[in-house]
Amino acid sequence: MKAKFKISLLLFTFIMSISCEDYLEEEPPIFVSASNFWQTASDARTGVDGVYEKVNAMYERWMGTVDAYTDDIVSRTAGNSFTNPIGLHQVSPSDRLFEQVNSVELYTGPWTGITRANTVLQFVPNIDMDETEKNIILGEARALRAFYYYKLVKLWGDAPIITEAITTQEDFNKQRASVDIIYDEIIIPDLLFAEENCRDGLHTDGHITKWTAKVILAEVYMMRAGWRRTSQGEFVQGDPINWALARDKAKDIIDNSPHSLNTEELVEGTSVIPAFGRAWDYRSPFTAESMFEISYIKVAGLGSWYSRESNSARNGVGYWGTQANRPLLESDSIDLTVAQMAFTPPGPRLNLSGAYLVTPDLWDAFEEGDLRRDFSLMTRYEDVISEFAPRTILCRPTFRKLIDIEYYLGGAETNFQFTTANLILYRYADALLIYAEAQNEADGGPNAEAYAALNEIRTRAGLLPLDGLSQDDFRKAVWQERRVELNAEFKRKFDLMRTNRLVQETTDINLNWDVEQGSLTPWVNAFAQYLNNRTPYPDHEWLWPIPQTEMELNAENDWYQNEGY
Repeated sequence: MKAKFKISLLLFTFIMSISCEDYLEEEPPIFVSASNFWQTASDARTGVDGVYEKVNAMYERWMGTVDAYTDDIVSRTAGNSFTNPIGLHQVSPSDRLFEQVNSVELYTGPWTGITRANTVLQFVPNIDMDETEKNIILGEARALRAFYYYKLVKLWGDAPIITEAITTQEDFNKQRASVDIIYDEIIIPDLLFAEENCRDGLHTDGHITKWTAKVILAEVYMMRAGWRRTSQGEFVQGDPINWALARDKAKDIIDNSPHSLNTEELVEGTSVIPAFGRAWDYRSPFTAESMFEISYIKVAGLGSWYSRESNSARNGVGYWGTQANRPLLESDSIDLTVAQMAFTPPGPRLNLSGAYLVTPDLWDAFEEGDLRRDFSLMTRYEDVISEFAPRTILCRPTFRKLIDIEYYLGGAETNFQFTTANLILYRYADALLIYAEAQNEADGGPNAEAYAALNEIRTRAGLLPLDGLSQDDFRKAVWQERRVELNAEFKRKFDLMRTNRLVQETTDINLNWDVEQGSLTPWVNAFAQYLNNRTPYPDHEWLWPIPQTEMELNAENDWYQNEGY
């Protein structure tokens, strides 16, 4: 296998961003040499759009492995080759399949994004163009560089500091620097610059705004206040001053940004999308709630794979009984079997892998009457838009946020490798929950504004507001809301680690679907070996190992492997 770290940093490749369809007129890759490219404002925009591309690549398929085998996500009964090592706690730097997951995009992807950002930051200042637009572009590049480094330090810990374009072999010779140095010298300064220079307004086209930078920075401060495991194997808790920093940054968003929660449900015939789910409806991308959203398109290699990865059956067998069962005959007078109420009849069979499946433990986490549950963990779908409409479709519990309904319905030109379902990385709900948690921690208890932020989330979900809680009870209430509000948004494991609950919340969880979770028959959808060989989450797997190929490549730089591998 060729060394990917150095190769990725040598690329002076600028690919049109796949954050937004508006600037996807050309199909990548477009290869342009740095020596003759940076001449105009258009070149500057094209260059920074190329930095966005690796956000898409990081998330298109593999980011779900971060939350695999927490209390929210398991893999199918036969297992999934990419998530098996996580479920069995056999993660290894030399495991071929796990290294492929990490090396292909989750590890080398951010490095490619970082080197593209560094090249933008080197060449754009010399372009003769409008200074405001120039600073917007530089702000986006720095925000993206911060975002990539943020992902690297959360997943792998210490990392080399690369802040200039690569021009010589010596530029590669970097030792790993501590996480704290990277936060202090790159991540936080970059985001502070971005919030001052990126454009104002809503996140309507995939480009980072000042408010995107602020919500990422608020989360960065929250993460720094919590627990983490160092690359040397030590458990450390961050400086509590970060709680106040997170509080103030999130409050700025609440008070001054144009963002807001979606509060109107969408009703179309018998199909109802709750206000909570509007952000993921394909008919209304980039809502006022969205603060950082990835848009995918129907081009080979440029779409999300999660529709394939987030289910293991085309119908509801198991949850809704046998294929011959007619579960809706009495309640809805539908005289169809489970087999007949399936996705894509009579079209092609769905290509499904079952890598990221809902746990009944997550189902149990929702309070009675929570409007978010049946949208988030879809078990039936009222189709009013396809050629087969109207009809009721049954499925096993599926993460609705991750799938493209058009693909599940056999829509024209859809394919499991390029579906159009957008992924939302940050939204206004993040700001509300960060503020509520950070204010409670910074000030020793919740104030009225923290209750207002938390209850705005709960009210939309159809739940009663909370009041009169102790600091600890309010803390737990925020943790609960983060789990059910932000499910399938790639935050669960990071939340469990920073609050030092990873072992506690992933041990003895409910993995059995039964009548209490609405299942008509008892069944299990989790990896069999995981069920039979469950052990507490090992300390060293708070961080993932540096891929072995990267370790060998950087042996001359005295790279050390993360402790425990």
